[in-house]
Amino acid sequence: MSKATEVNLEQICLEIILASGNARGYLLESMEYLKPRNEEKIKELFELARVELNNAHRSQTALLSKEANGEDIKMTVLLVHAQDHLMTTITIRDLVEKFVEVL
Repeated sequence: MSKATEVNLEQICLEIILASGNARGYLLESMEYLKPRNEEKIKELFELARVELNNAHRSQTALLSKEANGEDIKMTVLLVHAQDHLMTTITIRDLVEKFVEVL
């Protein structure tokens, strides 16, 4: 793998981490509005989280496309961390959605 490819991989990983971290923040903040039942604020935060998760998925798809096109993607701790960040945030989203359902 060339140095340019490594830098690109790191950039994609950081994009996934940033976007999923932003989404996680919005989702956790939305939980503060569960007990007072502020559905409008929850919806607003969920929309912000949805946009960020879409950004993270777009970056992840770029990475998957590179590998599907035969580019050797080096498994790094940063890549594992990025994937872990994204999957954990998706789990949080799913759980908060269930909490909202019981309002």
